Amino acid sequence: MNNRKWNITKIRLVTIVASLLFTSIFCPAFAAGKLTVLVSSESPAYQVVVRTIRRTLQSNIQIEEYTPATIDTIPAPPQLLLTVGSAAFEIALDKFPEAPVIASFLPRRVFEQLLSNSPRSLQNTTAIFIDQSMLRQLTLARLISPQGTTIGTVFGASSIKESQRLHQAAAETGFRIKSVLLNPDDNPVNTMQPVIQDTDIFLAIPDKSAFNRASAKWSLFITLRGRKPLIGFSEKYVDAGALAAVFSSPEQIGKHTAEALNTFITTGSWPKPEHPKYFTVKLNYQSAHTIQIQLPNTDILQHQLEGIN
Repeated sequence: MNNRKWNITKIRLVTIVASLLFTSIFCPAFAAGKLTVLVSSESPAYQVVVRTIRRTLQSNIQIEEYTPATIDTIPAPPQLLLTVGSAAFEIALDKFPEAPVIASFLPRRVFEQLLSNSPRSLQNTTAIFIDQSMLRQLTLARLISPQGTTIGTVFGASSIKESQRLHQAAAETGFRIKSVLLNPDDNPVNTMQPVIQDTDIFLAIPDKSAFNRASAKWSLFITLRGRKPLIGFSEKYVDAGALAAVFSSPEQIGKHTAEALNTFITTGSWPKPEHPKYFTVKLNYQSAHTIQIQLPNTDILQHQLEGIN
């Protein structure tokens, strides 16, 4: 080997060693041996999330599970705290201000609101959300309605915070947005009907004040009567008559959460907040027949939405 080749080889070896040293110094693996899990309640959905995490977690880390009723029995500030549900996350922010927290199974807007009222930051607080990104939902709408130009929606007091993300996703998918604010005292029919009539597709955004059972029922009635596609936000919504929805089950969110935990425990790399990596697309073919629309195959839609977060 001549001197030039040998020098290049030495440089490469030094670069590799330096890279490994940098990784070991600045990205250490999580050294603690205990994961504290705080679950909002004994709800079956929360329990499915926890069971899936236990089944999927590759580490031998000790897992101790608590609820708000038993939180005072946690012996010390947790080395790593996983919360499941919005209530558990809110309690954890107040009870353990210094502990690193991975929140799971809560809406993005709730996570952001609670975090904004806390001195914590994303450096030691992250989440796997329960809801789908606006971009994923509007991409589904675009795949279902390739020629559509406008999307209508109704915001409530909580979901109005999604307006900016909705408009950003609309710009990426080629839609114009027409929206209206539905106040608790408003007549849902009078509020929703003009929006649905003047748009090509209607997107239902979950909100306790805007989309309660009554408004959800009326949105289904108005869209089916007007032969307009309705994109829902849950499996039950599609079963009730919505044309389509993309959603994540407790198992899927638990699997994503376990993978984020695995990465952190083994590499020390703190995960960023994310919408669910795993999801399901469901279609209602009876509703498609009613509004006279040809739907793509579910598997095709599922594949085309993968990687969109």
